[in-house]
Amino acid sequence: MKILKGYTKNLYHPEAFIVKRYIAEEAIEFCSEYIEKAKPVGLPESQHDDIVGGKGSRGLHVITPSLEDLLQAHLYILNKSNEVLPYILKHEALVKQNNPKMSKNWVLKKYNKTFYDWFKDTIFAYENASETLRKLANGPKINVITWQGYDIKKYSFYTKAQDDKSTMQNSGVTQRAKSQHFASMHDANPCVPSIPYLGSLMKFGSLTM
Repeated sequence: MKILKGYTKNLYHPEAFIVKRYIAEEAIEFCSEYIEKAKPVGLPESQHDDIVGGKGSRGLHVITPSLEDLLQAHLYILNKSNEVLPYILKHEALVKQNNPKMSKNWVLKKYNKTFYDWFKDTIFAYENASETLRKLANGPKINVITWQGYDIKKYSFYTKAQDDKSTMQNSGVTQRAKSQHFASMHDANPCVPSIPYLGSLMKFGSLTM
């Protein structure tokens, strides 16, 4: 009764003030218990936060690229692998040693043509080679699974064809790379390197982004 009498602020309508203050107190207690279990209001969470290992999101297709595209893509992967790097340096040194009078351009072309077969023979002859190296030596599968959209490490990637369908776009993926390029005196665009396998590789990459 003492608590209820404390709710009375107007002696002309004591019952109405008691009911009004009691309802307000119950509402405050309910809200405080509800908010305690709720998430705080702030920036919206990304829908891709839980996707770290990689997952295709749309546009699943299975394609069979040409043998040339497969070999070029495989050579690109081998050249980007840290575990394969010692074999790359060793093979390049062997090509230079066996052809000491040839130019760097010739050595690079010879390396590109012969590295995969040499790497495969070397790995399968080495009993302690890791599982990763053995899989890389086996080469890519003939049938390739491609996606128009792919989520990985809290980011979403789309092919250009899929991105053109969106009303909002966020393009501009870049990669820093270093490679050897050679141009002759007859090249009309010496600043634009010409690599025999680069065009096909970019085409293959656009299909599998």
